[in-house]
Amino acid sequence: MTVRIKTPKRRKKPDESEKGENHSKHRPNLIEDFHNHCGYCGAYDGFGYTKTYFEIDHFVPKEFLKKTNSKIGFCKYDNLVYSCRSCNNSKSSLWPSEDENIHHKNDEGFIDPCSEEFDTHLYRTSDGAILWNTDLGKWMATEAFKFDEREKEIKILWNYNQIRIQIESLIDLLNNEVEGSEEYNLIYEKLSPLNLKHFIFQKQLNEIDNND
Repeated sequence: MTVRIKTPKRRKKPDESEKGENHSKHRPNLIEDFHNHCGYCGAYDGFGYTKTYFEIDHFVPKEFLKKTNSKIGFCKYDNLVYSCRSCNNSKSSLWPSEDENIHHKNDEGFIDPCSEEFDTHLYRTSDGAILWNTDLGKWMATEAFKFDEREKEIKILWNYNQIRIQIESLIDLLNNEVEGSEEYNLIYEKLSPLNLKHFIFQKQLNEIDNND
């Protein structure tokens, strides 16, 4: 399956100006366009897990833009990615091609996460890990984003998010039923084991956080 539940798509015209250096002004638009998930690893932004505090990544790195006096502005919307802290820190200033117009070279570099091509290089296993289909995908997974080193965390976050989606769906159904009715009680019974799994995943994330 794909790394992200849904491929993000940047809007053509952001609400805020693309001039200046305050790229954080685009955060509300990015949250919406990236569906509240990291563009790279698909982590959900609503768990309060410190490693998934969300930041704004410059796809072509900001340091590279400075160094080369690039015409790509720091607030250029189509160069911004809504990213979890782990992916943003791992990617950092990596840009192997040394050319802002060449995203990857000799199987090293990046695919824009808003491109459908992203999911041809990387994929997610049934248990939530992120693996690769190509040599470029392997480079992104192991050299850039360190998905292999973060595998336990990534798998927990993915499965935790699947539980969240199921819980929210059942709650929506529950809100449409009369409390105490047979249908209400049946839906409520389905929630109990999911709530337990939700608690277990939260505890596992806290343990990872405390051990680092």
